[in-house]
Amino acid sequence: MTKKTNNILRVLMFHLVFWVTGTLLFIGLFHTQLFKSVDVLFYRGITLLLLSCAVMTTLLFLFKRSRYGHLFTYRDILLSLVLIFSLNLVFFTHIPITADRSISVFMLGYMNNNSDKTISNQDMTNFFTNKYLYEYGAMNKRFNEQIVSGNIVQDDNGFKITKQGRQVMKIYAFVAKLFNIDNKIISP
Repeated sequence: MTKKTNNILRVLMFHLVFWVTGTLLFIGLFHTQLFKSVDVLFYRGITLLLLSCAVMTTLLFLFKRSRYGHLFTYRDILLSLVLIFSLNLVFFTHIPITADRSISVFMLGYMNNNSDKTISNQDMTNFFTNKYLYEYGAMNKRFNEQIVSGNIVQDDNGFKITKQGRQVMKIYAFVAKLFNIDNKIISP
């Protein structure tokens, strides 16, 4: 193996090591009290991911001063940070966020816990309404998320969409049209 090939493999290995380290740090931060007061999981996750990337930036610059640091350019540092942030963001928004809010995951979880029986559509609808909507307070949680996001405001009579919320819905309508998605959820 040539020295150049060996160096390329080392750089790739370093990228992998830094991605794994950044990912473990990101996951580990969820088990701390940091930003626990942030009620919206998505916002807490983004904050913890940015914190993880800040720590990784420090580690990458320290690595740059090490014995193998000459193999890692500033572009490699940037690439590592982009990989850490992007791959973790995609995973976080697709798995943990979905697990926190998905009706499908709730349905599958209920069926998994009752795998010995057949569940009718009506049984699931009743269980969903009672458990997910009422006991778990799904609507209150979603209203709170939208208030925190600035998409709605609350007054004495209830909730009202903001200018920002209307803009968000325009974006969703555009994306639905762009990807030919049924807009029944966007415009019920």
